Amino acid sequence: MAKEEKKKKTSKIKVVGVTFLVFLSIVVGGAFGYFNYLVSLTKNDTNEEFNQKNIIQNKEVKNKDEYWTFAIFGVDARNSSLGKGNRSDSVIVASLNLATNEVKLTSMYRDTLVDIPGYGYDKLTHAYAFGGPELAISTLNHNFDLDIKDYVTVNFAVAEDIIDLLGGVEINVQESEVKWLNGYVHSLAGEGADTKVKYIDGAGLQTLSGSQAVAYSRIRYTGGGDYKRAKRQRTVLNAALEKAKTCGIGTLNDVIQTMFSQISTNLTVTDILKLAANINEYEIKDSQGFPYHIKEAKANTYAFPDRKVAVDIPTMLSEDLKTLHYQLYNEGEPSTVEAPSDSHLDEENGVANENNGYNAGSGTADSVDSNSKENESDVTEVKEENKKDYSPSQTVQEISDYLTNIASQY
Repeated sequence: MAKEEKKKKTSKIKVVGVTFLVFLSIVVGGAFGYFNYLVSLTKNDTNEEFNQKNIIQNKEVKNKDEYWTFAIFGVDARNSSLGKGNRSDSVIVASLNLATNEVKLTSMYRDTLVDIPGYGYDKLTHAYAFGGPELAISTLNHNFDLDIKDYVTVNFAVAEDIIDLLGGVEINVQESEVKWLNGYVHSLAGEGADTKVKYIDGAGLQTLSGSQAVAYSRIRYTGGGDYKRAKRQRTVLNAALEKAKTCGIGTLNDVIQTMFSQISTNLTVTDILKLAANINEYEIKDSQGFPYHIKEAKANTYAFPDRKVAVDIPTMLSEDLKTLHYQLYNEGEPSTVEAPSDSHLDEENGVANENNGYNAGSGTADSVDSNSKENESDVTEVKEENKKDYSPSQTVQEISDYLTNIASQY
């Protein structure tokens, strides 16, 4: 009986996760043939190469039965290919707490210097290019003591179509973002994603179209750079999920068919058939970027052994992981160096490193606008009951020590 309940629980995890991965919050049930047709639309160039048994996981990592952690990869594939050869411009780790129905999103900064298994030290974004989702997941597990086995890869191009079908998304655009958003809208029109240039008139809370929302998520030249861009991507994802909750059956049906032609996943027809209609119980609770402490530098990498390229070097990875695991899984104790929320990204230079906007010694952010909801802490307090132990694995500690040493040279 217990075994059967555990099996049902596992199915429930996948069912809920699929929905978050593909921007939907309510999926209408249908005939097996209909869903089989939908899955047949997914891109085969990636999922046929994916072998879950090949995924690397650090041996000290404990099973997290109360959670399901999955990866969302966003690629900017102009030729519709979703497999290796594409860099993952967006890497989001989503953790679903089955007891509380809360989902926490963590953007792993794409330029973070990591140890890519079989290759060496390079940017996180290159792991997907070298080996597709299989190597990208292995890299996340290897460097951050995670237990990820499932993924969805989404082409940014389809995000435009989905958001347009949803009727747009509500986004509070800042004054500093307007010119960059309109610039990217013009660029997207030139790429043929949406041939009609639709500029916004100014800042403020407004409904963005598909091309405008994708343009917003591409902005990286305001305060916070690529770190703030990661937060914008999570903002658009959350807004799309909330908008989907208000849509009718016909709209959601159109979204599903559009979406499935531009995603790749290792989830099966059976998983999708079990999608639950009570998905409104689940909500995105926390949203943050990782690592918390980095140093921007130029270094040699596997891809560029003879030329220094811009990278983000984690300066205290093992300490950051103590806090991340405490927040995501209620494991261990947070680092004595308090991890900041994304609020520090609203500062002019925005990144949590030793030079800009964040005091790594005291764990306090520089002053921000207390009246802005954007500046509120996204991280919820972790309950103490049923808390498990966590300390960085030997593998992660060795990676952390190496990166700290590299960072000290700059």
